[in-house]
Amino acid sequence: MLVAPSILFLIVILIVPLIYTVYNSFFDLRFLQMGDFLGFKNYAAVFRNREIWHSLGLTIIVTFAGLAISIVVGMLMAVWIHSCQGLTAYFLQIIVLIPWVISMVVGALLWKWLFNTMGPINYLLNAWGYGNVDILANPRLAPCALIFVMAWRTVGFAMVLILAGLKSVPKDLEEAAEVDGANRWNVFWRVRLPLLKTPVMIASVILLLSNFNNVDVPMVLTGGGPGNATNVITMELYRQGFVYYDFGIASALSFITLLINVVLIVLYMKVVKYDV
Repeated sequence: MLVAPSILFLIVILIVPLIYTVYNSFFDLRFLQMGDFLGFKNYAAVFRNREIWHSLGLTIIVTFAGLAISIVVGMLMAVWIHSCQGLTAYFLQIIVLIPWVISMVVGALLWKWLFNTMGPINYLLNAWGYGNVDILANPRLAPCALIFVMAWRTVGFAMVLILAGLKSVPKDLEEAAEVDGANRWNVFWRVRLPLLKTPVMIASVILLLSNFNNVDVPMVLTGGGPGNATNVITMELYRQGFVYYDFGIASALSFITLLINVVLIVLYMKVVKYDV
């Protein structure tokens, strides 16, 4: 009875919309007008759509590239902050956490201004003699900018979890390794890192879902452009539903995206050999 309100809340905001989305995916639902029953034709149309396959491949690249940068940089920052003392450590934690706590829209707008041809980055490039570079209008540079902004936003979250794990590592183990002749690298690689498996796993799963399902950053930063260079799966979902108004296709793609999320998490946990 005590957890019943929470369970009811989750059913209303998660389970019911999920069931309704799956139901809609079997109908011709355009402009919110329920049409004929199509069976699995919407799913077949999704798998035949080349733009959707392109957006899915791009999403996987952006997701894992941003995740790798966040975990590596977050771990380096955590080790650095862990070695600091007093106000310096607190100040560094606050600075690194700022991107995570501010709104995604605000952060994306900030970087959109910085990448602008009239922004500070191009001002520095001009001062160094390189000329203007329209980063967000370049099909090769725009995906890199998207990966960078998504990693910039999430590195603070990874740092906090890994730092908490570092602080829980028993000092006795580190001192015993140092007595046995281990240097700093060996202490980190053979003592600290194995004990950081849980916080790294938790951070990886959360950031994997965050990057894969992020719609705010690509929509504000690039809008899916130039062309379809940054048209990740969430942008394609938005376009199918709120640009083409084909909610049947959008519902089918939404459910497929949910299944991909589940598969990615299961595969990741199998790869790192983590048992819950």
